[in-house]
Amino acid sequence: MKKHVKLALLLTPLVLGTSMAAAESVSYKGTGTYLTTRSVLPLAGGGAVISNKSTASATIEPSEVGFLFGECMGLGLLTAEGSAADLDFYCTFRESSIDGFDIKGTGAGDSAKTEVVGGRGKWQGATGQGTIKRRAERGDRGTFVYEVTISTP
Repeated sequence: MKKHVKLALLLTPLVLGTSMAAAESVSYKGTGTYLTTRSVLPLAGGGAVISNKSTASATIEPSEVGFLFGECMGLGLLTAEGSAADLDFYCTFRESSIDGFDIKGTGAGDSAKTEVVGGRGKWQGATGQGTIKRRAERGDRGTFVYEVTISTP
């Protein structure tokens, strides 16, 4: 019986060690470009609802791959005076067919606050937060910079 107790005591750190690993947080940043398709629904009382669907490509540092591809979908409100209220959006970014993360955000004007709401591969179970800032926009195309800190279990 003492042999079994000793063996159990020896194996316990090995079994628990994999599930008790500390969470890892990494700060990423980069620049990117996007292409947006917009739809507008005029409202009877004035103003409009605006829907945006975007595709994006961006650099990501630190990363061995160094590049992300993304898709975003957002919905916002334009007042009767033409000013934009907050735009709520969701994006999914892929570094590879295996690794990717998802964000949700709210923004107005040229900046947005984001929250990491999940991922897969190396970002499985990801959480975190960040910012996206538009640098330039011309028609349906533009450029942006971002910073995001991602924590994984």
